[in-house]
Amino acid sequence: MGSVPSSGVRPSPSHARPKRALTKANASAIVVGAGINGLCTTLRLLEHGYDVKCVAENVDGDPNRGVASGGAGGLWFPYLCESTERTGRWANETRAVYEDMLASGIPFEESGVAVKDVWQCYAPGEPLPPWTGDCPSFELMSIGEVEKKYSPAGPQYLIDPEDFLAYKFQAPIVQVDLFLRYLRGKIAAMGGDLVQKRINDPIESLEADLLVNCAGIGNATHYEGLEQDPLMKPVRGQIIHCKSWSEITQAATIVAGDESAYVIPRGDVIVYGGTSDADAWDLSVSEDAIQDIIRRCKKLLPEAYTAKMDIVGHWVGLRPFREELVSVERRTLGDGRVVVNNYGHGGSGFTLCFGCADEVVRLASSG
Repeated sequence: MGSVPSSGVRPSPSHARPKRALTKANASAIVVGAGINGLCTTLRLLEHGYDVKCVAENVDGDPNRGVASGGAGGLWFPYLCESTERTGRWANETRAVYEDMLASGIPFEESGVAVKDVWQCYAPGEPLPPWTGDCPSFELMSIGEVEKKYSPAGPQYLIDPEDFLAYKFQAPIVQVDLFLRYLRGKIAAMGGDLVQKRINDPIESLEADLLVNCAGIGNATHYEGLEQDPLMKPVRGQIIHCKSWSEITQAATIVAGDESAYVIPRGDVIVYGGTSDADAWDLSVSEDAIQDIIRRCKKLLPEAYTAKMDIVGHWVGLRPFREELVSVERRTLGDGRVVVNNYGHGGSGFTLCFGCADEVVRLASSG
C-alpha cells in the first residue's frame, strides 16, 4: 500500500462554492489524522460510500514519533476521558466490533486482536463506570477474591472492606502495530487514499464535501492550524515493554491511594505502566520514571505478575486529552460543506474508535 502525492489534497478556492446536498453517492471526504480514530473513521466512511482521503504527517503511525496510537498499551478500557453515557455507549460499540472480528475467524496474526480476562481494584472505591451495564462479562469482585490474587502473602496495600471497588470482565487487547496495519490494508483495498502531509492551516481550507478532524493532539494550541482548541492538552505517558511469558494471561489495574500500576499481556510484549504527566511535551524516556514504574508494579501487582520483568523496550507518547468532553460534533460551513470533529479521546483511542467513527458517519449524514 503506497501513499498518494501531497498534491492529492487541494486547498479550497478563494471564491465561494455553490451549496449542494451532501449525499454518499457524490460525496468526497478528507479525514485529517491517521491514528486509530482517523483510520477507523476513514474505514467507516468508505464502507458508507464516501470517496475518502486520510491525511496525516505520520501516515504509518510510527510510535517513535510520539503518535499515541502507535505505542498504546492496547487494552479496551475507557481511560483519561469523560465518564458519561455516550462514552460508555461508544466503548461497548467498539468492543462488539472487536468481538465480531474474532467471531468471524480473522486470525490474531492478521488483526492483532485478542480477548483476555481483566480485573481491576480501586482502594478507595469509586462509582461504577457507565460502560459496565452493557458489558455482558462484567462481574463485581469481593475483597476475598482480590486477596486470593495475592496468595499467599496478600496485597501490600490496604483494602478497606467498606471502601473499595473491584471487578472483572473480558476485554479486547490489541497488538497495536498489527491492528493499525490491518486497518491501513482494509482502507487501501477499498480504494481509500493515505496522504503523507502535515496540515498547517484550518481544516476548512481543504477541498472536500466532508472534512473530519481526527488530528488528536494536533488540535492543541501548541501547533499551528486546525482547531487551536484551548481545552486540548497532552498527557505524557511512559510505559515499559517486557518479554512475554505464558504465566501472565490476565490484564490488571490497581489503584491504591495516590498510586497506580497496570499490566497488559499484549501479545508481542507485556506492557507495564505507567505515567500520566499532564501538559508535558517531552518525548524522551525518563530513567526515574522507569524505576518508579517498576517500584509501583512490584508493590501493587501480585508477585507472580512481576517475577520476570525482562525489559526489552520503552515507549513515551502524548495522549490527546480534552479537559471537558471528547469533541465529536458537526458544523456546516457557509458553502454547505460539513466539518465533523472526532478528537480528544485521551487514553481511550482503541476503546472508543469504532463507536466514534459510527457517530461521525451519523453526524455527517444528518442535517
